[in-house]
Amino acid sequence: MDRTTVMLIGVVSLGVALGIFFLNAEIPLQSFAEDNSVHNSPVTRTYTVVAEDTTLEISPGLRVESWTYNGTIPGPTLRATEGDRVIINFINNGKLPHTMHFHGDHDEKNDGVFQEVLPGESYTYDFTAEPAGLFMYHCHVMPVSEHIRNGLYGAFIVDPKEGLEPAREYVLVKGEYDLEDQETWTPDYVFFNGYADQYWTNPLPAKTNELVRLYYVDMGAIPAFGFHIHGTIFETIVSGIWANAPIKTQTWEVGPGNAAIFEAKWKDPGRYLFHLHGIPEEKGTMAYFDVRDAHSDAIDGVDIAKTKSIDMWNWQKQILTDLEMPDNAEITKTTANTSSHEKHLTFAQNTDESQIVETTLCEVEEGSAIKSSNKSYYPKLTQIQVGDTVTWTNKDISVHTVTSNDELFDSGMMMPGDTFEQTFESVGLYEYYCMLHPWMTGTIKTV
Repeated sequence: MDRTTVMLIGVVSLGVALGIFFLNAEIPLQSFAEDNSVHNSPVTRTYTVVAEDTTLEISPGLRVESWTYNGTIPGPTLRATEGDRVIINFINNGKLPHTMHFHGDHDEKNDGVFQEVLPGESYTYDFTAEPAGLFMYHCHVMPVSEHIRNGLYGAFIVDPKEGLEPAREYVLVKGEYDLEDQETWTPDYVFFNGYADQYWTNPLPAKTNELVRLYYVDMGAIPAFGFHIHGTIFETIVSGIWANAPIKTQTWEVGPGNAAIFEAKWKDPGRYLFHLHGIPEEKGTMAYFDVRDAHSDAIDGVDIAKTKSIDMWNWQKQILTDLEMPDNAEITKTTANTSSHEKHLTFAQNTDESQIVETTLCEVEEGSAIKSSNKSYYPKLTQIQVGDTVTWTNKDISVHTVTSNDELFDSGMMMPGDTFEQTFESVGLYEYYCMLHPWMTGTIKTV
């Protein structure tokens, strides 16, 4: 047998062996939801997100003033694949500065903290989606808890490049709302996707033996409570990071600012509850899956997820939109939206006269955006002569205002380094505060 024949036999044999190997190898599934936001190859994903003030219903008959991304609570679910370029065109049509802070890997200019976007202005976030997992985005203007509780938050899904096992996929974003104080530890409402108990009256459909995947984000401020699914031991991807190995769980605690991916199946049809164990289940998180057998002619990827995933977010979004924006709903008057930003505080009557400083130069102290720093305006109590002009300089790294309690003067949004001047023509006490950080107060005494 000549050398050429031997080589030919060798190549054929190697090809057959490799073919058998790859046929028996576990090949990652490449099926995604039939939605153009989910894909395999790196592409550029461009989104427009608009912050706007509106009113939304959060429970039957309870419509409140809200701060939103794209008009709903939560904002849109954004989705990309690991390695994609993500461009967010953010427009602030609200009355206050806002940002979009994304969890995940990115540089400081895309972190949505120090680059506060003033009313009427815009900002572009441009970053690579990584790592693969479930993340959140939210406004990070201080006080952060108030901006979040009023509705400025949403989910961000980054699919792994190698694909996922087909599943019926839902997004659940836990939020909170209080009618009196958005910084309380005991909010009046705790809910999924902006509306109390919405998945009790609109249960989540599923099929027997179908994998259900829940993307769960905790955008609340209260301590962690256990997320519980009835009728099954489910798998949890800790912190929503796909690189983490799944663990089997009966209940899983997710704290504020964290996330998890839950995967569950049911062998038998029935109504299977899911909720937060403890007090939150009485405040708006009671819900259930309506699990049924698939009919014989069920379409894969439409009626049941077998080899194709089913993205249920648009279905969920339609439900919450219908609930949050009913026709002719009366707005419920609350103090939640004004508990900080528009509350006028009076303190001059109790101020020690020894604290008076005679000067026409005042400053916003560095660190004053953080309440616990005890920083504010300096001096707190300033004495001047009638006709003097006082100049305030913002020496903090955050945006502030100098706003009088009697609406006599208002600096507008002062960026770091900005100054504001006001001339005082009459004898009296002039109290002022920061609309964005209302613990900051000061008084001008004119003599």
